[in-house]
Amino acid sequence: MANKSRSKGAEGYAAAYKSSKRWEANRKRRLERVLKEQPENQQVKDALKSMVYRRKTPNTREWSASWIATAKLFKMFTGKFDRNIMSSNEKVAAEAIKTSRKERPFVMPVNRDPKSFFSLLSRSNLNSKST
Repeated sequence: MANKSRSKGAEGYAAAYKSSKRWEANRKRRLERVLKEQPENQQVKDALKSMVYRRKTPNTREWSASWIATAKLFKMFTGKFDRNIMSSNEKVAAEAIKTSRKERPFVMPVNRDPKSFFSLLSRSNLNSKST
């Protein structure tokens, strides 16, 4: 996969574009050109009055595909998913994993038929008595 990072020169150019208000001069020039062609356009008049910097820094995604799959597995086996499991702080994540394990006691599966040992139903907790 290609590297999506930019060079230092490109980052410097983008920073200078924003700090020197070049974006404002360019936008004002474009809006005035449209206003000259369409003098009755109210949207252009409003845009000239309130010009703000419209580019924003992209945010990192909180839920990646692998974390969604992990959350679904936790939900399926424990009945609950604590978001602290995803924490970058190892202590917080470990504590969240410990508390999620306490939710549901483990019950040993009971095999009723030795021939069907490998079937999921015979090894599940559905057939066993939890006491």
